[in-house]
Amino acid sequence: MKPLRLHIQESPAASFHIRQERVPFFDNPWHYHPELELTLVTKSTGIRFVGDSIESFGPGDLVLLGANLPHYWRNDDGYYQPDTRQQAEALILRFRLDTWGTTLLESPELVAIRRLFQRAATGICFSAEMVVVIQPLLEQLLHSRGIDRLIGWLLVFSKLANSDQYRLLSQKTFGGQHPTEDSDRMSQVLGYVHENLTKPITLAGVAAIASMNSAAFCRYFRQQTNKTFVAMLTELRINYACRLLLDTGKDVGEVCFESGFRNIPYFNQVFKAHTGVSPTVFRKQQA
Repeated sequence: MKPLRLHIQESPAASFHIRQERVPFFDNPWHYHPELELTLVTKSTGIRFVGDSIESFGPGDLVLLGANLPHYWRNDDGYYQPDTRQQAEALILRFRLDTWGTTLLESPELVAIRRLFQRAATGICFSAEMVVVIQPLLEQLLHSRGIDRLIGWLLVFSKLANSDQYRLLSQKTFGGQHPTEDSDRMSQVLGYVHENLTKPITLAGVAAIASMNSAAFCRYFRQQTNKTFVAMLTELRINYACRLLLDTGKDVGEVCFESGFRNIPYFNQVFKAHTGVSPTVFRKQQA
């Protein structure tokens, strides 16, 4: 899964691009682009990668990304089956900071929005309460024209800029003029992990994908992501196990093995360490 620089086709008749996406699954790979992006997932589930952040996503996932911040929304495996009736939907708004030149954003009235865009360098995830506010504004923006379109854009980001209901995602900043130089190697590693998540994965095997020995790869991975490889892999598998517990009727033993673990007591121990409850209690609480 080689990282791509996504080229957004710009229209001379619009200062930003917004669309409603309806697809069987989100198909952009690990990629980046110079535009900032506000994404609201309205349908589907999966795992979201933003910089070094790895989290589950579902309907109501509202994220603002800074320029050149690598990201990837991967749907759960069921969305990729040829006979599936599942669908992924999202509202996606993209724009460049230099669209209106530097004068507009430097005005004192927009200082909060300017700071919001600075925070977006590591990715921002907003609360469910903010989704209730922002979703109708984005839906209205889809159909706006002329000056109403610009006013709608300002209203969306004014609401986000003045909210304290958010959290930052990536601990490492990947943006700037160019994404991290190691994004090719990291994306190859992540691609291998995605494709083999439910199978045995060895440190030596992953290190070989990165053309390193195991010790060098461990140092490299921690430097790039602020996590050990084992911690990242465990986190991914727990996220996947959570989806199986919520979306299927499989028992805990089946979930354990299908999410890549090979020992049920160990799976129970790790699951509780990550979620605070056992798999059985987690399923009951989310029912």
